[in-house]
Amino acid sequence: MSCIKFEVPVRTVNITNRREHHMETHRRAKGQRDATHLLWPGWSGPALLVVRLTRVSPGTLDSGDNLPAALKSIRDEVARQLRLDDASPLVRWVYAQALGAPSVLVELSWGDDALAAAVRAQDALAPPPPPVPSEAAAPRAPRERKPKAPKKDQVRPLRGLAALATPAFTPGGKKS
Repeated sequence: MSCIKFEVPVRTVNITNRREHHMETHRRAKGQRDATHLLWPGWSGPALLVVRLTRVSPGTLDSGDNLPAALKSIRDEVARQLRLDDASPLVRWVYAQALGAPSVLVELSWGDDALAAAVRAQDALAPPPPPVPSEAAAPRAPRERKPKAPKKDQVRPLRGLAALATPAFTPGGKKS
């Protein structure tokens, strides 16, 4: 079997809807990365692989965007340990959820493993879109600015109680 499994005992949260101080976000992400780093069993397999991250928790998240966001720190550390960018086409990231005590189960599969074979079969039916090179993004044109309207000679009304008490005050704010 071509598979490595290990469990990271961390609590993950949906970061997309949280309103918290940036240092609290940083501390949580660093704790998740450090826990993943400490429990990393080592890996020397081929470059093409499938990584499944299973979030175990008492509740579930929306699997479309909230689940990957909650597991982003774990994904970053796994990619760093593999010495790859997490956006690399050499790695397929698969997300799952299970009910239980808070933790994250990390599975790396390659070759003839059942998980890798299932992902290859799924890709044969609907292949993932090709990566978009960063050069393909067209640079933005500079924004045109409206010319400022010429300033009119305006007489500002006098302000404060002292201006109201002077005999030079007339309605409309002009001196007589």
